[in-house]
Amino acid sequence: MVKIYLLSTFFTNPFQVSSQNFIADTSGKAFALHNAVNLYHRFLSPENGLYDGSEYTYYIYYPYTINEGHPFFQTKDFDTGSVFYNNMLYEKVPLLFDIVHEELLINDPSHIFIIRLNTARIGWFIISGHTFVHLFSDSINHTVLNPGFYDLLYNGNTSLFKKVSKVLMENTASSEGIKEYIAESDEYFIKKNKQYYRIKNKKSLMLIVNSNKKEVEQFIRKNKLNLKKDLDNSLVKIVAYYDGINNDKKADN
Repeated sequence: MVKIYLLSTFFTNPFQVSSQNFIADTSGKAFALHNAVNLYHRFLSPENGLYDGSEYTYYIYYPYTINEGHPFFQTKDFDTGSVFYNNMLYEKVPLLFDIVHEELLINDPSHIFIIRLNTARIGWFIISGHTFVHLFSDSINHTVLNPGFYDLLYNGNTSLFKKVSKVLMENTASSEGIKEYIAESDEYFIKKNKQYYRIKNKKSLMLIVNSNKKEVEQFIRKNKLNLKKDLDNSLVKIVAYYDGINNDKKADN
């Protein structure tokens, strides 16, 4: 049975979730709320609120054989995760993320067909150990973001996001006829002072952390970080270090 918790109390806006909302509330109030909701939902199986999407048919989206790659995040198989959906947190849910169409998939209660969840109702979800946050464009702050799901790599006052994109392509020059394949690309963004910045290269990264540029450059050299060969881990360490510097400054003031 899917575990479910009512968490709207702890989220300022479930569909425009800030990176600060993922810190667990361990207060007695939260514990009591979890117990009450668990008791209520013991008698709801299956959880009707989760299974309200339309049917997903793989062969409608992908009618031809994909010769290289696949459209999903990491694996073509369902993986147990969690999803904050329509103001509810559902845990221990088999999930599959179609990156090409940016659709989160679940099995129906009878495991007969696949359901695609309503994207507008998804606040965030966790799959394969990665937390994907539903972010939106912000015309007021002229954000560089396109709306969609972003992998939250580091969560702090300064946060790091990764946008994983996949596109279905055709190779018409193949001697075997038309061959379809998946092309994958990644983009990285830093959220700093409520503004998003795209990281294109090391130079753009240094511009974002300009207030502590010397310290960050020393940190990179000291820890022998390689942004070309190990970009994810390097950026996580750099942003965490930069975030720590700024937090220390705020504490001193």
